[in-house]
Amino acid sequence: MAVRIKVFAGPNDYDARLLYQEEEGELLVGVDSGLDRMLEARLPIDIAVGDFDSIDPAHVDAVKKSAGIVLELPAEKNVTDLAFALDYLYNHHAYDSIVIYGGIGGRVDHLVANINLMKKYDLVFEDGTNRMFTLRKGTHTIDNRKRYISFFAVEDCFDLSIRGFRYDLDHYYLGTDDSLCVSNEGSGIVTFSKGRLLVIEADDPTGLKP
Repeated sequence: MAVRIKVFAGPNDYDARLLYQEEEGELLVGVDSGLDRMLEARLPIDIAVGDFDSIDPAHVDAVKKSAGIVLELPAEKNVTDLAFALDYLYNHHAYDSIVIYGGIGGRVDHLVANINLMKKYDLVFEDGTNRMFTLRKGTHTIDNRKRYISFFAVEDCFDLSIRGFRYDLDHYYLGTDDSLCVSNEGSGIVTFSKGRLLVIEADDPTGLKP
Protein backbone atom coordinates (compact mmCIF):
# COMPACT_ATOMS: atom_id res chain seq x y z
CA MET A 1 0.00 0.00 0.00
CA ALA A 2 1.30 3.44 -0.92
CA VAL A 3 1.87 5.77 2.02
CA ARG A 4 2.50 9.42 2.71
CA ILE A 5 6.05 9.85 3.91
CA LYS A 6 6.91 12.75 6.20
CA VAL A 7 10.57 13.45 6.83
CA PHE A 8 11.83 15.67 9.64
CA ALA A 9 15.25 17.10 8.80
CA GLY A 10 17.57 19.91 9.88
CA PRO A 11 18.10 22.76 10.27
CA ASN A 12 15.83 23.05 13.26
CA ASP A 13 14.36 26.53 12.73
CA TYR A 14 10.79 25.22 12.54
CA ASP A 15 8.17 23.93 14.96
CA ALA A 16 7.11 20.39 14.06
CA ARG A 17 3.95 20.76 16.12
CA LEU A 18 2.76 23.60 13.87
CA LEU A 19 3.71 22.06 10.52
CA TYR A 20 2.80 18.43 11.08
CA GLN A 21 -0.76 17.20 10.64
CA GLU A 22 -1.50 13.55 11.31
CA GLU A 23 -2.88 11.56 8.38
CA GLU A 24 -3.90 7.95 7.95
CA GLY A 25 -1.31 5.73 6.29
CA GLU A 26 1.77 7.84 6.95
CA LEU A 27 5.39 6.96 7.63
CA LEU A 28 7.37 9.30 9.90
CA VAL A 29 11.10 9.54 9.30
CA GLY A 30 13.67 11.52 11.27
CA VAL A 31 16.97 12.54 9.70
CA ASP A 32 19.72 13.51 12.13
CA SER A 33 18.86 16.81 13.89
CA GLY A 34 15.27 16.53 12.68
CA LEU A 35 14.95 13.78 15.28
CA ASP A 36 15.22 16.47 17.97
CA ARG A 37 12.08 18.07 16.58
CA MET A 38 10.24 14.75 16.53
CA LEU A 39 11.09 14.04 20.16
CA GLU A 40 10.10 17.55 21.24
CA ALA A 41 6.74 17.14 19.46
CA ARG A 42 6.35 13.61 20.93
CA LEU A 43 5.93 12.08 17.50
CA PRO A 44 6.49 8.37 16.86
CA ILE A 45 9.66 7.60 14.90
CA ASP A 46 9.19 4.90 12.28
CA ILE A 47 12.67 5.29 10.79
CA ALA A 48 15.69 7.17 12.16
CA VAL A 49 18.52 8.00 9.76
CA GLY A 50 21.86 9.75 10.20
CA ASP A 51 25.29 9.78 11.75
CA PHE A 52 23.70 11.58 14.72
CA ASP A 53 26.41 14.25 14.84
CA SER A 54 23.86 17.08 14.81
CA ILE A 55 21.31 15.62 17.21
CA ASP A 56 21.25 16.61 20.89
CA PRO A 57 23.55 14.02 22.55
CA ALA A 58 20.95 13.57 25.29
CA HIS A 59 18.46 12.36 22.67
CA VAL A 60 20.56 9.68 20.95
CA ASP A 61 19.66 6.82 23.31
CA ALA A 62 15.97 7.77 23.25
CA VAL A 63 15.98 7.74 19.44
CA LYS A 64 17.65 4.34 19.23
CA LYS A 65 15.21 2.85 21.74
CA SER A 66 12.02 4.30 20.30
CA ALA A 67 12.60 4.18 16.53
CA GLY A 68 11.15 1.25 14.60
CA ILE A 69 14.20 1.14 12.31
CA VAL A 70 17.56 2.81 12.98
CA LEU A 71 19.88 3.42 10.03
CA GLU A 72 23.04 4.76 11.66
CA LEU A 73 25.56 6.10 9.16
CA PRO A 74 29.30 6.74 9.48
CA ALA A 75 30.37 10.34 10.06
CA GLU A 76 32.56 10.27 6.93
CA LYS A 77 30.60 9.31 3.82
CA ASN A 78 30.04 10.43 0.24
CA VAL A 79 26.33 11.21 0.62
CA THR A 80 24.27 13.50 2.85
CA ASP A 81 22.05 11.97 5.52
CA LEU A 82 18.95 13.20 3.69
CA ALA A 83 20.10 11.84 0.32
CA PHE A 84 20.71 8.44 1.93
CA ALA A 85 17.28 8.51 3.57
CA LEU A 86 15.51 9.33 0.30
CA ASP A 87 17.36 6.62 -1.59
CA TYR A 88 16.39 4.11 1.12
CA LEU A 89 12.75 5.19 1.04
CA TYR A 90 12.63 5.08 -2.76
CA ASN A 91 13.93 1.51 -2.81
CA HIS A 92 12.02 0.10 0.16
CA HIS A 93 8.62 1.82 0.26
CA ALA A 94 5.80 2.55 -2.17
CA TYR A 95 4.58 6.07 -1.48
CA ASP A 96 2.14 8.68 -2.71
CA SER A 97 4.15 11.70 -1.59
CA ILE A 98 7.15 12.83 0.42
CA VAL A 99 7.04 16.01 2.50
CA ILE A 100 10.25 17.18 4.14
CA TYR A 101 10.08 19.52 7.11
CA GLY A 102 13.27 21.57 7.28
CA GLY A 103 16.04 21.24 4.73
CA ILE A 104 15.75 24.84 3.50
CA GLY A 105 17.53 27.23 5.90
CA GLY A 106 21.00 26.91 7.36
CA ARG A 107 24.00 26.11 5.19
CA VAL A 108 23.70 27.17 1.56
CA ASP A 109 25.63 24.14 0.30
CA HIS A 110 23.08 21.83 1.93
CA LEU A 111 20.24 23.88 0.40
CA VAL A 112 21.71 23.49 -3.09
CA ALA A 113 22.20 19.76 -2.47
CA ASN A 114 18.54 19.49 -1.46
CA ILE A 115 17.37 21.36 -4.56
CA ASN A 116 19.37 18.86 -6.60
CA LEU A 117 17.49 16.06 -4.82
CA MET A 118 14.27 17.61 -6.13
CA LYS A 119 15.47 16.86 -9.66
CA LYS A 120 15.60 13.16 -8.76
CA TYR A 121 12.52 12.82 -6.56
CA ASP A 122 9.14 14.55 -6.35
CA LEU A 123 9.46 16.32 -2.99
CA VAL A 124 7.87 19.12 -1.01
CA PHE A 125 10.03 21.07 1.45
CA GLU A 126 8.45 23.15 4.21
CA ASP A 127 9.87 25.07 7.16
CA GLY A 128 7.10 27.47 8.15
CA THR A 129 8.56 30.43 6.24
CA ASN A 130 9.16 28.70 2.90
CA ARG A 131 7.59 25.94 0.85
CA MET A 132 9.15 24.57 -2.32
CA PHE A 133 8.25 21.86 -4.82
CA THR A 134 8.66 21.04 -8.50
CA LEU A 135 6.18 20.74 -11.36
CA ARG A 136 6.35 18.69 -14.54
CA LYS A 137 4.88 19.78 -17.88
CA GLY A 138 1.16 20.43 -18.00
CA THR A 139 -1.36 22.77 -16.40
CA HIS A 140 -1.27 23.34 -12.65
CA THR A 141 -3.46 25.36 -10.31
CA ILE A 142 -1.42 26.83 -7.46
CA ASP A 143 -2.90 28.08 -4.21
CA ASN A 144 0.00 30.11 -2.86
CA ARG A 145 0.18 29.95 0.93
CA LYS A 146 2.84 32.63 1.36
CA ARG A 147 3.40 36.31 0.55
CA TYR A 148 5.66 35.66 -2.43
CA ILE A 149 5.93 33.00 -5.08
CA SER A 150 8.88 32.45 -7.44
CA PHE A 151 9.47 30.15 -10.38
CA PHE A 152 12.82 28.76 -11.55
CA ALA A 153 13.62 26.25 -14.27
CA VAL A 154 15.53 23.22 -13.01
CA GLU A 155 15.17 22.01 -16.59
CA ASP A 156 14.54 24.51 -19.42
CA CYS A 157 10.80 25.28 -19.53
CA PHE A 158 9.06 25.92 -22.85
CA ASP A 159 5.82 27.85 -23.48
CA LEU A 160 5.56 28.92 -19.85
CA SER A 161 2.38 30.84 -19.08
CA ILE A 162 1.62 32.25 -15.62
CA ARG A 163 -1.89 33.61 -15.18
CA GLY A 164 -3.88 34.99 -12.27
CA PHE A 165 -0.85 36.07 -10.25
CA ARG A 166 0.15 39.69 -9.72
CA TYR A 167 2.52 39.45 -12.70
CA ASP A 168 1.37 37.33 -15.64
CA LEU A 169 3.52 35.75 -18.33
CA ASP A 170 2.54 34.34 -21.71
CA HIS A 171 4.31 31.53 -23.60
CA TYR A 172 7.77 32.36 -22.31
CA TYR A 173 10.94 30.29 -22.59
CA LEU A 174 12.42 30.09 -19.08
CA GLY A 175 15.99 28.82 -19.09
CA THR A 176 17.87 27.49 -16.09
CA ASP A 177 19.89 30.72 -15.91
CA ASP A 178 16.83 33.03 -15.97
CA SER A 179 15.58 34.75 -12.79
CA LEU A 180 12.73 36.70 -14.41
CA CYS A 181 10.04 34.94 -12.37
CA VAL A 182 11.27 35.78 -8.86
CA SER A 183 9.03 37.47 -6.25
CA ASN A 184 5.63 37.19 -7.85
CA GLU A 185 2.53 37.29 -5.63
CA GLY A 186 -0.87 35.66 -5.38
CA SER A 187 -2.31 32.41 -6.73
CA GLY A 188 -3.14 31.25 -10.22
CA ILE A 189 -2.52 28.78 -13.03
CA VAL A 190 0.83 27.72 -14.47
CA THR A 191 1.17 25.97 -17.82
CA PHE A 192 4.21 24.79 -19.78
CA SER A 193 4.83 22.20 -22.49
CA LYS A 194 8.27 20.87 -21.59
CA GLY A 195 10.76 21.01 -18.72
CA ARG A 196 10.74 21.02 -14.92
CA LEU A 197 9.75 24.02 -12.81
CA LEU A 198 10.84 24.77 -9.25
CA VAL A 199 8.20 26.68 -7.29
CA ILE A 200 9.13 28.52 -4.09
CA GLU A 201 6.48 30.07 -1.87
CA ALA A 202 8.07 32.37 0.72
CA ASP A 203 7.34 34.82 3.48
CA ASP A 204 9.81 37.60 4.23
CA PRO A 205 10.68 37.39 7.95
CA THR A 206 11.73 41.05 7.98
CA GLY A 207 8.50 42.22 6.37
CA LEU A 208 10.51 44.02 3.67
CA LYS A 209 10.19 43.44 -0.04
CA PRO A 210 13.38 42.36 -1.84
